[in-house]
Amino acid sequence: MNQTELIRFGTGRQLTEIDYLSELLSYQTMFQPIQSVGQLIAQVSQTINAINQGFLPTELPMLEVSDNMIMDVQRYVVDKFPNQPAKGNALWGKLSESLEAVDFLVRHLRDALIEYFSMYGYVSTPFVQDLSRYLGNQPILELMAGHGYLSAGLRALNPEQVIIATDNQLWREQPDITLDQPVTIVENMTGLAALEKYGQEVAVIMMSWAPDTSTADWDLLQVIRENYPTKKLLVIGEYQGATNSKVFWQQAKLKPVLATHYHTFDLINEQVYEVE
Repeated sequence: MNQTELIRFGTGRQLTEIDYLSELLSYQTMFQPIQSVGQLIAQVSQTINAINQGFLPTELPMLEVSDNMIMDVQRYVVDKFPNQPAKGNALWGKLSESLEAVDFLVRHLRDALIEYFSMYGYVSTPFVQDLSRYLGNQPILELMAGHGYLSAGLRALNPEQVIIATDNQLWREQPDITLDQPVTIVENMTGLAALEKYGQEVAVIMMSWAPDTSTADWDLLQVIRENYPTKKLLVIGEYQGATNSKVFWQQAKLKPVLATHYHTFDLINEQVYEVE
């Protein structure tokens, strides 16, 4: 996917210094002759650059230095020094150490997205395109919208659609979090207040990456079941993992949807669910 095909969600932060990216790119020249590793570095750096410039990135594979990549590096060393084992061992030592560093960096991409852009769930262009088709033109209320990447992408694809993004912005109280403004209009209100104000006006309610430190998601689900039973509820998160409360996952009736372009790239197995 080239940049002209990506969804523009806004101007982006336009950061001129991103330490994570600088460190990753410091290994680019070293691994340029090894296509598989070079491609991994390029995919991650393109993701960072896209978001920084205001575009939702493309989807990602599982980010890790795989066994096949390690074999590619070993073949490269043998081909370069077929009859000079001392030089080959020295080169392998240098490359293997750097390979470990690349592996660590790509496995921690999510940490970088949170640190620099406050993007907790990975919001890609292919996923938002799928989600937009799935939702059609139905009016939408997003609860716990955070910095608003999901609603921003949907608004960019369908500017005439009613998309209401809300969040109580309690994330601003977390340590070491960027206080940059949301990337689209996000009304500052609690989920319960948003339901009371907008619940009857929409057909779909979305909630993504609810915190696992409170039972607010369970409170919302109970209100939706009681007062808005005909509304479709979509939840994005990791089942019994990094998101949402334990009681929510215990009580929610889940139906996985939209898995084509929404799959994990790290150890957090976030998915999209219709919830009853």
